[in-house]
Amino acid sequence: MHHNFKNKAVRDLAWAISSVGLLNHSKAVDHHILVKEYEKFIPQLNKLDKNPRALIEFLDSKNTRRLGHYFEQLLFFWLEQSKRYTIIASNLPLRSEKKETLGEVDLIVYDTELKLHQHWELAVKFYLAHQRQGETTYIGPNANDYFHLKLDKLVKRQCKILETVEGEKILNQLKIHEIETKLFVKGCLYYHPEQNYISKEFIHPEHSRSWWIYLNEAEAFLSDENQYALIHKNEWLSTPKQPHSLIRKAECLDLIHHQLSESPRSLQLACYKDNVLIDQGFVTRDAWPKLIV
Repeated sequence: MHHNFKNKAVRDLAWAISSVGLLNHSKAVDHHILVKEYEKFIPQLNKLDKNPRALIEFLDSKNTRRLGHYFEQLLFFWLEQSKRYTIIASNLPLRSEKKETLGEVDLIVYDTELKLHQHWELAVKFYLAHQRQGETTYIGPNANDYFHLKLDKLVKRQCKILETVEGEKILNQLKIHEIETKLFVKGCLYYHPEQNYISKEFIHPEHSRSWWIYLNEAEAFLSDENQYALIHKNEWLSTPKQPHSLIRKAECLDLIHHQLSESPRSLQLACYKDNVLIDQGFVTRDAWPKLIV
């Protein structure tokens, strides 16, 4: 749905709304509703693609250095123009009587069609599926984040933050008597081509997916016919910008060997054929996920 927009920020905005979420969970925001709202928003997206100034200025005025913050601000931009949703509060800190920060409420909206308030917890995540002893674990590219732990925290802590004494005070101040909690989790999962996986029940069956490989597999995996580019993290949401220059396989292999010798951070690689993006995936160190330098 988002691929046809020329401007990268507009593509990211379209992706943030329309892409299939990662979660198959009772608290996940209904994808069918999002598709319906996305279709209503397409005329605005078309206008922004011709002149993205309003979106760019909005993003420039916000804290978008981290990918998660950028994702949130894209959603806030959309919701501020939505006829269905009204933003009641965003990034709302909860503090104790001693002024200690207990957490943060990502978003409270009012759904004018369902006529109810909703608390949305937002996240954009990218995980590599790792198979070991018959068990599939979804691990962050830098092996410092786990999908099942993130979900556990979202469900058991973040979703219940407004049930605390401090949360109830916030709801009283906002004159909200009933509220429904939802998880708005987007992203992509990456699978090794030689590993067999048993999908977890909490993962949406139609989630975005691609591949990952170890560094020592790159020479056999990558095609001599294609061209390549490393993709910075701020490009991960929708399809990346067309690089000014692409590199051939030999140069790409040298580059990823050098990069992974300097840092344990896994690399996202975009593959092109005749200057057209084919796909993109991750290259990890051979010791991944045990990234001991």
